[in-house]
Amino acid sequence: MREAFSLAGFLVFGLLLLRLSIEDVRTGFLHDRWVMPLAAAGLVMTFLGSRTLASALAGALLGGGLLFAVRLLSRGGIGGGDVKLAAALGLWTGHAGILPALFVAFLLGSLWGIVLLLRGYGRRAKLPFGPCLAIGGVVGVCFGDEICAFYEAFF
Repeated sequence: MREAFSLAGFLVFGLLLLRLSIEDVRTGFLHDRWVMPLAAAGLVMTFLGSRTLASALAGALLGGGLLFAVRLLSRGGIGGGDVKLAAALGLWTGHAGILPALFVAFLLGSLWGIVLLLRGYGRRAKLPFGPCLAIGGVVGVCFGDEICAFYEAFF
C-alpha cells in the first residue's frame, strides 16, 4: 500500500514539475498556484514516511535559503518563484538531496546561459530557471542520498 502512495506521489511530483517548467518557459513566472501544491504534496509524502519531518524541513530551509541568498546577492536575478520552488523541492528531497538537486540546477542553468551568450543574446537575456530546478529536483529525489553518500566516501 505504501508503494502505491509513493508511486502516486512521485507521479504528482513529476506532473507538477512539468507544469511549472512549461509555465516558466512560456511566461517567465512560477505561480504559487502550482508551487504550493508541490510543497503540500511533499509534506504529505513526508508524513507517509518517505523521509523524516526534520529532514524535509531542513531541505526546505536549505533550498529556499540558498536561493534567497542568491536572489539578494544578484539583486533580483533569481525570481521569488524560484526561491519557493527550491524550498518545495527541499521538502521532497530532504536535507541530503537538496544540495545535489541545486548543483544540477545551477550546472544546467550555467550551460544554458553559455549557449545563450554564444548565440548572441547578451548578458541581459532572460533564462527561465524553473526547468533547471525541476530537473535538479528529479535528480535529488531519485539519487540525492546516493550522491551524498558517494561524495562523503571521498571527502
